[in-house]
Amino acid sequence: MRRAVAGGLLALVTWAGMAAAAEIRLKPELAGRLAQIRPVYGERNSLGDDGPILVTEGGGTTLWGQTFKIIGIDGVIEAGDAEKLSSLIGPYETAGPFLVVMNSPGGNFLEGVRMGKVLKEYREGNGDPYLTGVVVLAGQECMSACAVAFATSALPRDSGMSVRFVEMGARLGFHMPFVPTDQQSQQTEIARAMDLTYEVMSEYMALIGNRVAPTALVQNALFYRRPDQFFLLEGGLVTRFMDFVPVAGPVGSTPLTASGLTQRDVLNMCQYQAYSAGREFIAAEYEFWPVQAYSQFPDDTPVEELFRQVGASRITTHGCSAELFEGGTLGVSAIGDCPQDVPSGWCRSEQAQGYVGRLPPATGALLADSLGCHGGRMTHTYYRWDDTNAFLEEERPDAYRWEGAPPGAPEYALDWSGAVLPTNLTLRDAPGGERVTVLDAGTPVEVEDCALSPDGQGVWYRVAANGMSGWGSARYIDVPALQGWDFMVRPKGFQ
Repeated sequence: MRRAVAGGLLALVTWAGMAAAAEIRLKPELAGRLAQIRPVYGERNSLGDDGPILVTEGGGTTLWGQTFKIIGIDGVIEAGDAEKLSSLIGPYETAGPFLVVMNSPGGNFLEGVRMGKVLKEYREGNGDPYLTGVVVLAGQECMSACAVAFATSALPRDSGMSVRFVEMGARLGFHMPFVPTDQQSQQTEIARAMDLTYEVMSEYMALIGNRVAPTALVQNALFYRRPDQFFLLEGGLVTRFMDFVPVAGPVGSTPLTASGLTQRDVLNMCQYQAYSAGREFIAAEYEFWPVQAYSQFPDDTPVEELFRQVGASRITTHGCSAELFEGGTLGVSAIGDCPQDVPSGWCRSEQAQGYVGRLPPATGALLADSLGCHGGRMTHTYYRWDDTNAFLEEERPDAYRWEGAPPGAPEYALDWSGAVLPTNLTLRDAPGGERVTVLDAGTPVEVEDCALSPDGQGVWYRVAANGMSGWGSARYIDVPALQGWDFMVRPKGFQ
């Protein structure tokens, strides 16, 4: 979360000359890109699979034997846009499957509410719903009235497998309706603003009541009451906390290979999955860590050794499951437990309770959170998770200070010093690039940067040592500050 400043002012209705009116049209040219984007935190797509968010039959343009549509909404939302959207989708009886890509600075709040209701209608029915996804792509935005339409487009059954996708690097911004700053003395305008606020609040409360969004979404949106201030989500941990699904292309969503990962990495990934599943969390849940792992092995035990020791390709401990797939990739999920009559620690999958079916693949974006590379950015300043679910540390720092907190609290600095190599490390000229040299085990290194990659390594550090600099797989570089698996970090500036 962070306060965002918009490029223009959006009030009760769109101001003339502010920006171009919304263009609502078919955009088949986006099919290739959408077919590469996958959830990164373990959710399924809207069709119940762990594949890309755009799924058609045989890579073509049909789904369930019907023509598949990609609809783009670009520009300022104005009165009448909900009707335009409905007309382009078509009558429910003959509509066919479709996906909506939203790119709008906002506009008319009431029209945003109406657009959300239009989209929600196509999630209904006992069969496969026509609306398979609402998406905000990286480098684009969905703000104000657009965010209202985005949030209200889902049904209760979509919680945890939402159709609302936010690609890492997108901007999804929420705030409350407000009185235009040059008209605050006019009672009529104030009354209109209040009426609109109550209507938008009613929609938000319906989301909460139906478990389509956590209370934290409204709790945070209420704090932003000016045209240029937003509760901003960018496809990271807090985006997922709000019950939206962070997604990414091959950079960030490619399944991880298990080689070189440790038990600590698996438990870390489960911990981040559990803590960012905000729809499940109330204050009482913070009394204990959601992953109460018990293991008969040291934290630095290689993942592949865990499977060999337990004698299974799928293993479980309290709050965490791991699966080794054919081809050497890894699946993880923050779910499962071993029976009471089994010794504490990891147990075989057939003994485990809680999860049926193949585990979702571990991704580079998920691993990056536990390696201080959230969203492909090196984390230097972070916040603790708190039981208020408000995420307002930057806005109200005094409210987040407690006895014994260090100077500068609630912000904490992540110490990258003391990094060392546990094994020999091949340095490359880029993530996955050409070999530069090999550094020996035990070599101290300075971590200079990090990046996500479209390969099975997932996360890379740029390190310097012996007068040289290059990129190495982050799983083979030990940073002391990141050694604990129960250490949760919410990075400043990327949510």
